Amino acid sequence: MTEIQIETREEKKMNKLLQVLRKLGTTFVAAASTLALALGVMVPMQAKAADEITFMTPAFLPETLAGFKDAVAAWNKSNPKIQVKYIQGDWENMGDKLTTQFASRTAPDVIHFEANAARLWAKQGYLADLNSLMRPLKTSIPDGSWKTASWQGRLYGVPVIDQPYVVFANVDIFKKAGEALPTSQSGFSWDEFTALSKKMTTSTYYGSIFGVARPASPFMIMSGSFGAKWFRGVTTSRASLRVGNAELEIPTRVYNMIYKDKSMDPTSLTVRPGAAVAPFVAGKAAMFVAPSFVALDLDTAAKEKGFNWTTLPMLKGTTQNQYANPQIFSISTQSTKKKQATQFIQFLMKDENLIKFGLGDALVPMTNTALQAAIVAKKSTPGWAQLLADGGNFTVAPFSFVPEYDNWRGSVLQPALQLFLQDKISRAELVKRLEDGWKSLR
Repeated sequence: MTEIQIETREEKKMNKLLQVLRKLGTTFVAAASTLALALGVMVPMQAKAADEITFMTPAFLPETLAGFKDAVAAWNKSNPKIQVKYIQGDWENMGDKLTTQFASRTAPDVIHFEANAARLWAKQGYLADLNSLMRPLKTSIPDGSWKTASWQGRLYGVPVIDQPYVVFANVDIFKKAGEALPTSQSGFSWDEFTALSKKMTTSTYYGSIFGVARPASPFMIMSGSFGAKWFRGVTTSRASLRVGNAELEIPTRVYNMIYKDKSMDPTSLTVRPGAAVAPFVAGKAAMFVAPSFVALDLDTAAKEKGFNWTTLPMLKGTTQNQYANPQIFSISTQSTKKKQATQFIQFLMKDENLIKFGLGDALVPMTNTALQAAIVAKKSTPGWAQLLADGGNFTVAPFSFVPEYDNWRGSVLQPALQLFLQDKISRAELVKRLEDGWKSLR
């Protein structure tokens, strides 16, 4: 009995010695382990901890959120040595939060955000150059999409999904009016849309509605259909703004439809897209110009109320192009696990994952194979099939490379467009405010 008690005291002494030596360094730990073995004391072996990478996403719609969480769970199950910690972000404050984290060197390894908004961090050197890391994905995504997430030759993000602006139609209103739905794959021109909106307007409903309480982003994206350039010298600090006919096409046409043709519901000026869904579903408009995510709401209305909807071909000016601002995956420059982060992004970019991310948000997957797979998955739903079929019409927005563009869009373009659409300033005054406002920021 005495011998056992003495052995226990020796073991306690050795454990205390090991704890002290561990604090001093690995050399002493090794020496302590040797000594422990010589004294017959068992030293437990510690398993190597798995690498952990952090992933932040602002995804919030139920199906998309489930898609991301399922993807992380599938990765962790298949990769026990590289575990991903999921961090939930929020579109409303994630930009400010990341800016703080970059400054304090606590940013996540992998970041899911918007290409245009993330460009500022790329300029500041906070996002890693992915050109060599993502070479295996290069051929699967159109070159124009890659350019949207590039800055001065550095690739700071992998394009994931993007949001087109489309025209939804109330099929029953068209049937009642005896009017055929536009189906031309060569495009549904703005002139045809304007004429059809006027023709479909009656005493009980408008030909169209367009939630543009905040018109800057949709008008800039859709201006690609008229080849609007907006800025010259886009990658220099001396970029100049020129507002001509091409740049004014979208706001002028919307203005005319509201005030001259009276074919677009004037409440368009006071509501955002989500709030315009209810009057459209209630039969107050035959057509609805909106971002693609509205398809989720229309799907719900179809199931709950039998609402019969579809998507018309993408609006065409001189082209069917729309300027792209895709959601992207980026890697923080501060990350010490870029190799593991790269492997995780490549896993997220698999077709089965992109389809969930895209369809969950009613957005278009950026890889060619995922887009085609999504089209096949939704081929029995005309509205979705058309929406996805127009996914190849994205092109890089030249203005997205302009320093101070985001500042000008928010502080100058947004309020000036609102005043113009409210009929409070003229077209000439709109041009003056946009150009003078840009000069004041230089």
